[in-house]
Amino acid sequence: MKFPKLFYSDRRSAGAGAKAALHQQATRVLRRVAQDLRLRSHEIVVQPSRRNLPGRVSLRTDTLFLDVLDHQCQQRVAFSFRTRRGRADVTGGGENYVPIEQIESARGYESFLDGLRLAGGIDTSSGGRQ
Repeated sequence: MKFPKLFYSDRRSAGAGAKAALHQQATRVLRRVAQDLRLRSHEIVVQPSRRNLPGRVSLRTDTLFLDVLDHQCQQRVAFSFRTRRGRADVTGGGENYVPIEQIESARGYESFLDGLRLAGGIDTSSGGRQ
């Protein structure tokens, strides 16, 4: 997968426009991931950064969260995923961080998708849960 240049830029002094553009690009990337996973039921939620919490754009399914995190002190965005036990479980399990460099190549991206399928219990043949 090819990621937008904005994912690699230094955003320590970024304004509201840059943050809005980052959220838009992250939403686009997560839509692509949802399409590649063949998800039927999902939602994408944008949470702006607050005091000590990073901004995040989340792809949410019944069993999985996939987040694009915008940490103020880091130069690159971070990906993380965690499991959940249904729609009511907003916290989910522990966060598993994935560096962008790991999923830039076609092979790395396919491995990443396979890991998400495994963690989320996503059935590859029908696009639903097993």
